Amino acid sequence: MIPSMDEKLREEILDVSRKIYSYAEIGSEERKSSKLLVDMLKSHGFRVTYPYLDMDTAFRAEWGEGRPAVGLLAEYDALPNGHSCGHNLIAAWAYGTAVLLSKTLKSGRVVVFGTPSEEGIGKYAGSKAIFAEKGAFNDVDFVIGMHPDDTWSVGAKALADISFQAIFRGRASHMADAPEKGINALDAAVTAYNAINTIRGWAKNDKHIVIGMIFREAGVATNIVPERAVLEVDLRSSSGEFLKDLKEKVLNLLDGISKAYGTSLEIKYLSPLYENYLSNRVINEILLEKFREMGVDAKNLDQDPRPPSGSTDEANVSKVVPTGHLDIKIGYPGIPGHSDDFREAANPDRAGDSLIKGIIVAARSVEKIFSDKSILESIRLSYEQSIREPPH
Repeated sequence: MIPSMDEKLREEILDVSRKIYSYAEIGSEERKSSKLLVDMLKSHGFRVTYPYLDMDTAFRAEWGEGRPAVGLLAEYDALPNGHSCGHNLIAAWAYGTAVLLSKTLKSGRVVVFGTPSEEGIGKYAGSKAIFAEKGAFNDVDFVIGMHPDDTWSVGAKALADISFQAIFRGRASHMADAPEKGINALDAAVTAYNAINTIRGWAKNDKHIVIGMIFREAGVATNIVPERAVLEVDLRSSSGEFLKDLKEKVLNLLDGISKAYGTSLEIKYLSPLYENYLSNRVINEILLEKFREMGVDAKNLDQDPRPPSGSTDEANVSKVVPTGHLDIKIGYPGIPGHSDDFREAANPDRAGDSLIKGIIVAARSVEKIFSDKSILESIRLSYEQSIREPPH
């Protein structure tokens, strides 16, 4: 069995997390963070492709040969208020798990995927969706992801999500003297806002629709007919397939309103479509077993009947390869994500013990899966079943 962490490796992992925590680079700009991870993985004998898939801050690092092969997901983007989602811990977890496995496995392959901008900022927003679409996971047997939270748990749920801007362009004119010579882009955008809200009643409750909208631009002065208005729309559902239908319905609605008002319309996507999550119950049961062997009472979110409440591009990975997930406990119960409190809790000097436990649990789980071909087959069958089942 993979032993507990030796002090030298523990401190190395924590130092990686501290540095990424201090860099606090927002999505698509994680240059120092990605380079640090790449350099450290190279120092342990990993073969690295960097940049990867035409993304400057993405990478792929491999150790070993052949199959079975596990993929580990590294995130390292911050938010404007720093690492208030704890991705510095996720990066160090993937790094530490990979290095620990490289020192103990006798065969097989470990692949670390460096995935920019999970938070959806910048040109590489939702990079895991791009990874999945371009076949990055085709040569691994399963993947494991991690996230800090306020509880120990395994499994994951996520709403499918798509966000875009509807940019209406009309014609400016004096609001009092010559309104008939203008084309009011804001009127079109306001009508669109109200019309999209009425769609909520079209879907059954089991699709768990969430619609969020804000106005990014709404004119420049009250005495000028607004020639440009920007409505930002975020659509979510527990079903990725349903969300695609919902998106098309909204786009058709926007097009009709734009034509009725005489504006032009541009749709600007802010991220790829994030899928709903297909959790692999076999991987998660093994993660749960390893948590319990370490004396950690973790929850199994696969058995939670409540619908998902968030979204992640990790769900896109789960649609193309069996994917397991664990959460490590930091902060206090109910601590809100993306908050200053969460940022403080994600400081590795406070969350270090939880991080190391998460690494050992993941490494021991991979070791068990690699040791038994029947487990790999069960993981594959569970994945195929989840693909066939309609999402709830």
